[in-house]
Amino acid sequence: PNLIDYAVRIPPGSNSDALCETIITWQLADKEFATRGLDSDQTVSAIKATEKMLNII
Repeated sequence: PNLIDYAVRIPPGSNSDALCETIITWQLADKEFATRGLDSDQTVSAIKATEKMLNII
């Protein structure tokens, strides 16, 4: 799949316990789909979103 968009949302004014949400939009053939990862670590949330994409394809 091709990466179309990568967005990270971190609540403003949050402390280190806040959850990061990563939404990645993918394109495979002529279809677009988005996956979401949620974790207190930004890198881990991106990995979770990528794992979900791998499970979809």
